[in-house]
Amino acid sequence: MTIPTGEILIDLEALRHNIDVLTAQVAPSQVMVVVKNDAYGHGLIDVTRAAVDSGVSWIGALDLPTALSLRDAGVSSPTRIFAWLLDPEEDLAPAIAASVDLGISTVAQLNTIAASQAANPARVHLKIDTGLHRNGATPEDWPGLVARARDLEDQGVVEIVAVWTHIAEADDHEDSLSIARFEDAVAIARDLGVRAPLRHLAASAAGFARSDARFDLVRFGAFVYGLPPGDGPSAESMGLRQVMTLRAPISLIEALPDGRRRASIDLGFADGLSTSAPGRIAVAIDGRRHPLVGPLEVDRAWIALDDDSDVAVGDTVTVWGDGSAGEQTLQEWGNATDTMSEELVVRLSPRIPRRLV
Repeated sequence: MTIPTGEILIDLEALRHNIDVLTAQVAPSQVMVVVKNDAYGHGLIDVTRAAVDSGVSWIGALDLPTALSLRDAGVSSPTRIFAWLLDPEEDLAPAIAASVDLGISTVAQLNTIAASQAANPARVHLKIDTGLHRNGATPEDWPGLVARARDLEDQGVVEIVAVWTHIAEADDHEDSLSIARFEDAVAIARDLGVRAPLRHLAASAAGFARSDARFDLVRFGAFVYGLPPGDGPSAESMGLRQVMTLRAPISLIEALPDGRRRASIDLGFADGLSTSAPGRIAVAIDGRRHPLVGPLEVDRAWIALDDDSDVAVGDTVTVWGDGSAGEQTLQEWGNATDTMSEELVVRLSPRIPRRLV
């Protein structure tokens, strides 16, 4: 297997631009930048630092290893780091000591916090399941969860920071029902003595489009990276810019027996390219689109050349980008290959060099 000669370019100016657009869109609500899965393949530490430099005070880390790695990298308070995917057997003490905010769905998790005997109160966000069934306390269990959290708060074991939930963001009617259930849960929490909790419900799609879903904080993931859903408006029409470009030089040009020509780049399915891309996707060489042709190999992709294509070994092939060089965007890639743009970026191999621009 060859070592790929391609590179991933991460445009931090575009990232900061997107954060500014999203911040303005949801103001006065705050923005959380979600950096799960190595910041959607864009580079955890670099993206987080750029977000903090842009004034973001909330970072969504998903899990404790990611959250703690950010603290170890120097992302310190007052920047809040939120982790919500907690292993039942996980030791929460290091996260509590590092002032990582924890998403809590069960009384058992609260009891684990109490048993850790941490020196400082754990900052907790209590989660209600409003219909998506992606963890969170059921409406029946919600009063008991809140009551136990309030008891531990009175003991100085926890600080109740927020009430939160996930919604599907796929159906306006169902989302409206989830919002109503969430408001009911917040009211119950307040009745049980929770003092002015931060409220957060929406991720990218609902946060951008629905003012009634924003509450105090919006968790932006894909939109930060300029990755709108395939069935939605383009990034450009939303005022966003795609942050990632994937490119590689032509490594070989060959003539086929039937007189056609093709070129190759040293990126293949081992690097994360989709095997369904040939025949559906075109790449750009010097502003001109050329179709990918099959088969996609483990470490090589083939590009069909026209008779009048004036290309040479070493010329840059833009596999995807923001469209400014004639290439297809990640949204177009996702639509053409029947997947999501987020999937395309997170499955890129770490062996491909990443460069900040």
